[in-house]
Amino acid sequence: MRSLYEEKLANAREIEGQIRDQGGKIVTRKFGGVARYLWPHKTAAHLAAIANSNERTAKRWLAGEFEPPGVVLAAILVEITKRE
Repeated sequence: MRSLYEEKLANAREIEGQIRDQGGKIVTRKFGGVARYLWPHKTAAHLAAIANSNERTAKRWLAGEFEPPGVVLAAILVEITKRE
């Protein structure tokens, strides 16, 4: 029988994620890859402008250190679906 930690590790490997040290959350790094695909140059600056945040926070979202809040995800969705 696996311990709780071993179970979380197995789940993280299964979904190709990693376990964050703070709180044992499973975090994937897909957000940064998608954002870099959408805005290949100055990605953090674009995210910071869209989210009304600073560039340092956007860099941490891209690195996978923190998950972007839902409001930011919604703002990004609105931004990429705008018709010009």
